[in-house]
Amino acid sequence: MQPYGERQEGDDISANAAKAIRERFWDESAIAGNAHAAADISAGFGARASAQVLAILGGVPADPVAADAFSRASRTLVDWWSADRDRSNRHERNFEAEAAVSQQLQRFVMRAAPTTALQVLRPLLDAVDRHPKESCRIVEGLTAIEDGTPNTEHYWYLWGLFADRVTRATWIARLDEEHPVGREMLSAIFLTSWWRDDVRHWKSLDGHADKVHALFDQLPPSAIVLDNYLRFLYHIGEQSLPEAFLRISDVLRRRDAHTMLSGSNAVFVLEVLLQRYVYGRPLELKRDAAMRQAVLDLLDVLVEKGSSAAFRMRDDFVTPLS
Repeated sequence: MQPYGERQEGDDISANAAKAIRERFWDESAIAGNAHAAADISAGFGARASAQVLAILGGVPADPVAADAFSRASRTLVDWWSADRDRSNRHERNFEAEAAVSQQLQRFVMRAAPTTALQVLRPLLDAVDRHPKESCRIVEGLTAIEDGTPNTEHYWYLWGLFADRVTRATWIARLDEEHPVGREMLSAIFLTSWWRDDVRHWKSLDGHADKVHALFDQLPPSAIVLDNYLRFLYHIGEQSLPEAFLRISDVLRRRDAHTMLSGSNAVFVLEVLLQRYVYGRPLELKRDAAMRQAVLDLLDVLVEKGSSAAFRMRDDFVTPLS
């Protein structure tokens, strides 16, 4: 080992290595054909370099070499998450490298064929049960990419892969706990994050909103699931109203309504959703007997929760129109 004063800085080492590699480009036998696969990308310079290698391979999503490299990166991400959780094997987590690899992986699977995307994502899908907090960032990243450069049918295929793993996660049975595991993943899979407050619809939902409703129906009724579903309707799912009132009313009838509406913003969000229709489109709610009863039931529950806004809405709603 060199004396401390004679050691090179990290940037100098990288620059010298890059120069040496560029010189070898012109020698057919200088770089092994499997060099990218043999390199250690789990730590140090290998972890930093992996994102740059993936950026290059991301341009050829149909190439088997790219699929293999991104599958390896996917496994490495999960290994990093597991190592960070293992108290007997604590390591210094490289958040910069982790974020860079994750972003390259998200871009790749949004462009790759479905079979390739599934191959690459499988380690991450398997990790939804063990690492929901980390996995949710993948879902959020895919949604952000879809919002900027839509590939809508493919996006919903990928969303469905994660939604299926959410429904089968072991932590789903413990959502009624005070601080439930998986709350970040539920927020991501119900598409509740990062929307501006004035957004009421997401174009990528057209023809696909039924998938979110089906997920809500499939998950066990709990306060946190209802809270996320309400926030989905509030932010981008307004076009699913007023029909969604029937679904919400049905859930509240089958479970203890007060417990179900114990989420941090559930009462407020439901008030706002109802106000948009009770005051804005009352005839649409009153025209159908089932819809009218569902809205009355929701208003009654909110009144019992102490909502003065619901009390005024109910008074207006039952008053015949002049």
